[in-house]
Amino acid sequence: MSGHLLALTVGPVQEFIAAARRTRDLWFGSYLLSEISKATAKAVQDHGGKLIFPAPPSDAELAPDSTLNVANVIVAELSESDPTVVAHAAKEAARSRWRSFAEAVFRDHQSVIQADIWNDQVDDVIEFYSAWRIYSSQTYQADRAALMRLLSARKRCRDFLPAKGRAGVPKSSLDGLRESVLRPPGDWPERSRRRLRLQPGEQLDVVGMVKRTWTSAGSAPRYPSVARVAADSWLRGIDVSRLDALVNACRSLGSEILHEIDTSEDRGHPPYAAFPFEGTAVFRARHRDMLEEAELSDTHLQPLARALAELTRDFGEPNSYLGVLVADGDRMGQALSGLESADDHRAFSQALASFASETRQIVQGHNGVLVYAGGDDVLAFVPVDRCLPCSRALHDKFGDTLAQWSTKTKTQLTLSVGLAIAHFMEPLEDLLEYGRAAERHAKRPRSEDRAQLERDGLAVHVLKRGGGPVAVRANWSTQPEKQLQQLAEWIESRAISGRVAYDLQKVADVYESWPASTVKDAIQRDALSVMRGKQPRGASRMSELEGFIKARVVGADSLRGLANDLLVARQVAAALGQASSDSPVREDSL
Repeated sequence: MSGHLLALTVGPVQEFIAAARRTRDLWFGSYLLSEISKATAKAVQDHGGKLIFPAPPSDAELAPDSTLNVANVIVAELSESDPTVVAHAAKEAARSRWRSFAEAVFRDHQSVIQADIWNDQVDDVIEFYSAWRIYSSQTYQADRAALMRLLSARKRCRDFLPAKGRAGVPKSSLDGLRESVLRPPGDWPERSRRRLRLQPGEQLDVVGMVKRTWTSAGSAPRYPSVARVAADSWLRGIDVSRLDALVNACRSLGSEILHEIDTSEDRGHPPYAAFPFEGTAVFRARHRDMLEEAELSDTHLQPLARALAELTRDFGEPNSYLGVLVADGDRMGQALSGLESADDHRAFSQALASFASETRQIVQGHNGVLVYAGGDDVLAFVPVDRCLPCSRALHDKFGDTLAQWSTKTKTQLTLSVGLAIAHFMEPLEDLLEYGRAAERHAKRPRSEDRAQLERDGLAVHVLKRGGGPVAVRANWSTQPEKQLQQLAEWIESRAISGRVAYDLQKVADVYESWPASTVKDAIQRDALSVMRGKQPRGASRMSELEGFIKARVVGADSLRGLANDLLVARQVAAALGQASSDSPVREDSL
């Protein structure tokens, strides 16, 4: 069989996904790009193309708002169709789907939009590139590789349209690429700023406006904030009946002031049903910002303040850190290059789609919030006490789902996972970069990660607002999440002190230059001596700790690695303690 192979790519990825100030911007940007890519794929199929990537099992999967996530690259076979015609139809479908979102937003918010600037921008958003080549089913591998090189070359020859900038008009606060489409605030109807969830001075271009305000059937999807994810361990540690006053106080504020999260099974976040509100409500330090944003007086928050004061008296202040989980498949390009036919590629695509469909359940099962799962890429926010088991579950599910393809392509297909544990008040773009840096570390060990292999790794980075960052990394085969979880449980139960890590680092410094032939016994004895001297009030676990030290510590580098593990485990222990209703642990006590 011969015909054409067609490859398409849709964007812009940066504006749709990376540029975000709120989690709602981030989630909806991912959803928006998937919906546009889905419409593009459907147009290819409707014009005679046989989809390879994605390869949905039914036409219903390509319908608008289906659960299928589609990446921004589409590959298809064309047996008889003219690739020029198909590519043009796909481009128009992408633009049409984008316009459907933009037009809905304009209708709802035209009172705050400068129509002339909006019109200049709305048709200059979609980036669409296509390439095709004649191919034969006998030479699929080589033809597909050549096609992707053509597509890459086409993307480098970008289309630069004449700029339509406006002098004196502020740029978008999200990425600074385009002018704001917002009228001056003095021209807005009352309470428009509250509806737009804008900070003072914040500006939005056409993409930012669509991401921030699009609604479906008259109601905006309520997406959990990073504050809600951070507070989840604290909320889980409180009996549901004790949350009634807090929930009632939040609900009395009204949905315009404090958004209520969708907790429905299909699209919502059921694990957050006990407290279905933005997490800012439980952080007293954020109440002033809530008042300013909603243009309210202090009296409006008095019921909330009273309910929160009672809970913090009994359970301490909520944990303010969360896990940013970024995962990516290893050796995917190598596996794709080993696929010998379009049918194999379709089956491989379906396996990736199967993993992506399972990802949401895994993340929600660990009280997390999935932002994106497309093939082998995952981005999620997870409570700190659940992020390690969530990472392991994703890694194992990926390996199980792709196991037959590891065998068939003779490629070890694994999932590297990066976890960044950081404060929810960090700018969202910084949180994302922390997660991506951890994912890069998971794939490629650093010089201090001695005797570790590339890929198939877990890297955990802790970025405290006070103090320097801590990074640990290991290959999944060594079960690093179990070791970190064990240390966290020992710290939480007071079997060992969370502060002993700093003393172990000093011991490591002392033995830095000792020869390998003499250091092992001495450094183990000193490390155990420090551990005994710092033993807190909990039940002793020294016999287990002694075995742990002897298995892990052979010199200064390994002791320093253990100290870093303890610093990471200390952060996990703080969240574990809060999630336990029996004995909530405050971070400053560890």
